[in-house]
Amino acid sequence: MPQKPRCFWPRSHLLALVLLPICVYLPEWLGFFSTDPMMTTSVMVTNNAAASKALIPGNPGWIDGCAGVFVEALGRLVARDWAHGIIPWWNPYSGVGMPLAGEYQPAAFFLPFVLFLGLPNGLLMMKCTLQIIAGLSTYALLKQLRLDARAALIGALLYAFNGTYAWASDGPSEPIAFLPLALYGVERARTGNWGWLALGLAYLLLAGFPETAFLLGLIALGLAVLRFFQTGSGKLRFALHITLGGITAGLIAAPQLLAFLTFLPHAEVGFHAGINDDALPHQAWAMLLFPYINGPIFYGSELDAWYALGGYCGLVVPFLALCATGGKKERALRFLLLGIIIAVVGKQAGLPILTQLVDLIPGVGHTVFYRLCEPMVESCLILLAALTLDDMFRGIWRRNALVFSAFTLSALAIGAYLLDHPELERLRSFSAPPFSSHIYATGSLIFGLLCLIAALALSWRRKSPIALGLVALCEGLALFGFPLLSTYPEAPRPDQSLITALRAETGLQRFVTIGPVEPNYGAYLGIASINHNAIPTPKTWIQRLRQDFGSKVDSVTFNGSYPFTENGDAFLETFLTQRPELFSRLGVSALLVMPGHGLPSLTELPRVLWRRFLSDLSG
Repeated sequence: MPQKPRCFWPRSHLLALVLLPICVYLPEWLGFFSTDPMMTTSVMVTNNAAASKALIPGNPGWIDGCAGVFVEALGRLVARDWAHGIIPWWNPYSGVGMPLAGEYQPAAFFLPFVLFLGLPNGLLMMKCTLQIIAGLSTYALLKQLRLDARAALIGALLYAFNGTYAWASDGPSEPIAFLPLALYGVERARTGNWGWLALGLAYLLLAGFPETAFLLGLIALGLAVLRFFQTGSGKLRFALHITLGGITAGLIAAPQLLAFLTFLPHAEVGFHAGINDDALPHQAWAMLLFPYINGPIFYGSELDAWYALGGYCGLVVPFLALCATGGKKERALRFLLLGIIIAVVGKQAGLPILTQLVDLIPGVGHTVFYRLCEPMVESCLILLAALTLDDMFRGIWRRNALVFSAFTLSALAIGAYLLDHPELERLRSFSAPPFSSHIYATGSLIFGLLCLIAALALSWRRKSPIALGLVALCEGLALFGFPLLSTYPEAPRPDQSLITALRAETGLQRFVTIGPVEPNYGAYLGIASINHNAIPTPKTWIQRLRQDFGSKVDSVTFNGSYPFTENGDAFLETFLTQRPELFSRLGVSALLVMPGHGLPSLTELPRVLWRRFLSDLSG
């Protein structure tokens, strides 16, 4: 039976874990900048032009617009419901009404964290809080594994500022704060305390993104199986504690799970219905190691790689992780984590045998694996890096492992660069102030290689592990902070005159939009709209839309534009001119279009009461 370590956390370590995430966002806390996705996912703001005045182009810390249309918009509805004593089962504002808790991504029972979304700057509050929890729970886990406190602190900070938090400030990032807590719970279950496991697993399930929770939960399951076989005569007792923790987590999350599972048989799940074995685009591999080699988020016209990425690794953390293969402490755990990395990366690359083996795990094939598995890789790499630092703090330096790590990582970096070379050539012709694509590529390569060389030199010369840890931490913070240079110079200011007029025009009816307001922001405002962006979506509602507007209507996004016509026009425009009665039957009384957009006048739509709203409407 493992010994229980002393519960001693240095005050300076606690302060670092709590204050550093807050300090990183200090300019935004003080109101000088904003990362609010409303600035670019909707033009219902009066200061939308401010989005183009950032220091560098790109999105400020989120790739997926779901940071706006799911987390911010539907999260505001959830918080508002709870504030009024309403259990958020139903969303009456999107489509003709659809499940809210059952759709899962609004994180209806993710209490108390989802309540932040009812406050100004709520998305930042929730993200910062989750990063603090991620750091504290990782520190607790590493201390439970009896690592040196300094190695535990560096590992915890690396996890709190990982690549997924830097790039995916939407649903996929919400569960990752609770993986270390679940792993800590597995370790504590060996001593008879399964409560932490129940808490960690419950919040994994409640955090609003089932795919990420499921994939991260596989790591916790792997650790539990490993510890089961490592436990001597207490195997049955350990298995009982793991089972109790899992059952309790399921009971805590039961309202969310039941809402989701009862909705699924009546829902469209889009591409999740089939097996997804898509591989990462070639240019994405270099971006895992040199995150900004192709420029800031969405720099240039080639977007496939950005949409396929769910985080990055950098160079120093993988270098330290590979060094862990030479250590003896927790050797089985090291190879478990390494095995997970190999299996995950193999499926990301679409390698035939590994892909089929990973797909044998029930449910894995139905996830968007190539993107959402990145937190798995980052988590395993950071835990391995912390084990390496612990070895070094204990005076164990293995030069054979250093050579192996440097050689392997150099080969991977060269291969990734060669795969990305065609994309770099395409980007040469593109330039957005203040820097050219060549500057981003060259700067990324120089920065990454300098960090790697510094880490290798410190390791080879057996210099202070603190200095080595600081190199890893500086690389992590620099990569994390780079997208924040794209923050907007001011917070969004919703166009109140537009909102007031739209609310008065719709009353108990609905509006339809082509452009100005992204789907689900009607729910944010409390104004009903037939536009929606959701997955899963009610099957009967999608059938009705396809009956009215054609079989090409997407089962996830109904924003008035997608799918575009052959001429590149918004597909709803044809129906507005030729079959306006369709909108009347859906209770639509208002049309919201972009300023200057050429659409029929009121006299051309005699069968429906319309009003044109422009974003500069004054009343």
